[in-house]
Amino acid sequence: MKKLMGSILLVGLVSILAACGGGSEQSGGSSDEGVAAETTYPERNIEILVGHGAGGGTDMFTRAVTKELEGILDVNINVVNQEGGAGVIAAKNAFNAPADGYTLVGDAAFPITTAAGTNEQGLEGFIPVARFQSDTYGLWVDPAKYESIDDFIQAAKDNPGKLTIGGTGSMGMDEITVFLLGQAAEVDISFVPMSGSGEMHAGVIGGHLDAMVDEFGPTKALYEDGSVKPLVAFSEEKLEQFPDLPTTVEKGWDLTDGNERGFYIKTGTDPEIIKVLEDAMKTAYDSEEYQKYEEENYLHLREGWLNSEEFTARTEELIEKYTGVMAKLQK
Repeated sequence: MKKLMGSILLVGLVSILAACGGGSEQSGGSSDEGVAAETTYPERNIEILVGHGAGGGTDMFTRAVTKELEGILDVNINVVNQEGGAGVIAAKNAFNAPADGYTLVGDAAFPITTAAGTNEQGLEGFIPVARFQSDTYGLWVDPAKYESIDDFIQAAKDNPGKLTIGGTGSMGMDEITVFLLGQAAEVDISFVPMSGSGEMHAGVIGGHLDAMVDEFGPTKALYEDGSVKPLVAFSEEKLEQFPDLPTTVEKGWDLTDGNERGFYIKTGTDPEIIKVLEDAMKTAYDSEEYQKYEEENYLHLREGWLNSEEFTARTEELIEKYTGVMAKLQK
C-alpha cells in the first residue's frame, strides 16, 4: 500500500514538474515573441499622409524628415498628399487604417481643426509622436508703404476695418494670428484668405493687400530682393538674423504661436512601435542634413523638438486655447 501511494505521489510530482516546465517553455516563447515584436518593426513600407498640398510647408517638412527616416528605419516611406479640410481628410483616412504603426499623419493644423470640431477624432483617436518645428510668423509689408509696426497700427486705427492682411486659407493659423493681433493691438483689421503663398505674396507686392502674415522661410527670397520687409516678429525673443526687428512681446502682445509641425499616429498602436518611431525621429531631427534644411529655410529660429509626452501636453494646451478663439471667430 505504501509502495502504491509512493508511486502515485511520484507520478503526480512528475506531472506537476512537467506542467511547470511546459509553462516556462511557453512563457519563454512568448517573451521571445515580444522581443521580436519590439525589434523587427518596421518590416514593410510606411505611409505618411499629409493633408496639405505638394510644395507647401507641411509637405516639404514631411519629405525632409522622411528622407532621413528611410535610412534610419531601413524601409521605404511613402508620402501621400491628401488635401482637404486643413488636414482633416488625411487624419480621417489615417484613423480608418489599422493601428499597426504603418500609417502616420504629418500635420501642422491638428490643434486648430480639433478645436474647430472638424477633426472629430482629436486626441482620443491619435497620439502625437514628435514635434519637429515651432515656426515663427512675421507681419510683412511693401517697404514703401509702412516704416514700422507703429506706423501700421496707427494706420489701422485711422482707418478702422479698411486695412487688409492676407493669409493662407480660412479658419486656420493665419486667420487666428490676424484675429489675435487685432485684439492685442486694439485695432479693426480685415483678414483676406488666399489660396496659397504665391497669391498672398503677389497681393502685397502688387498693392492689393496692406500686409500679410507669413513665416520667414517662404518670404526669404522676397526679403532679400527688397520686395517685402517684416514689421514685427511673433516671437518671445529677438531673432538673431533680424536683430533690429521688434517682437510682439516687446510690443506688449502675447502673440508667439506659429505652425507646429509634427507626426501623429492612431491610438491603439503598440507603445513599443511608437517608441521606435520617436527615437528614429529624434535621430532624424539631430541629423546634419535635417538641421541644414531647417537653417536654409529659417525654421531654426526657435527650438522645435518635443518628444511624444511633451508634444501631447502641448497639443492639449493648444486645443484648449484655440477652442476659445474659434468660438469668437465663428460668431
